[in-house]
Amino acid sequence: MMLALRFLPYLALALACWWLVDLVQDRTQLQGELAAAQIEITTARIAQEQALESARVHRVYLARAADQARQWDVLFNDLQSMEGRDAPLSPLLRAAAERLWP
Repeated sequence: MMLALRFLPYLALALACWWLVDLVQDRTQLQGELAAAQIEITTARIAQEQALESARVHRVYLARAADQARQWDVLFNDLQSMEGRDAPLSPLLRAAAERLWP
């Protein structure tokens, strides 16, 4: 029993050293995990920015396509309404046109 009491301060010192080493290792591990998480967050932010830019470009493309479709509809309706307008001129109008534009 006396022998155990004699080594008790050394045992307490060893336990304290073990606890400090474990604490330092935990801190090092947590710092590594924090660095990895920060890298993941940065990567996710970059991916988000790229996705937002892609969505913006896509919206512009869709708006342009819709505008072109509207223009095509107007042109198509104009062409449809012109049907029959290319009928031959009456002889009176033809004679007047030939005098104006020989």
